[in-house]
Amino acid sequence: MRLRRVHRIIGLCFSPFFIITVITGICLLWRKAGVYGKGTKDLFIGVHNWEIVTSYVGVILAMGLLFMAISGIIMAFKRSGGR
Repeated sequence: MRLRRVHRIIGLCFSPFFIITVITGICLLWRKAGVYGKGTKDLFIGVHNWEIVTSYVGVILAMGLLFMAISGIIMAFKRSGGR
């Protein structure tokens, strides 16, 4: 149960940052289609990889996403193993 609680807390803390990363990633799908200008593209890229804040934020978010994936897999196997 402790892993589930930590998973939930980390998910609540990191989810706004993951959502921003997803939205900017979707916007960047059209970067070569000329939908928006170079300044907007540079802004999307800076926000997407968090270079606007600092380079370490991206590493922290990547570690959070990795933790969420691994802990989710562990909880899924624990649940299915008991049945």
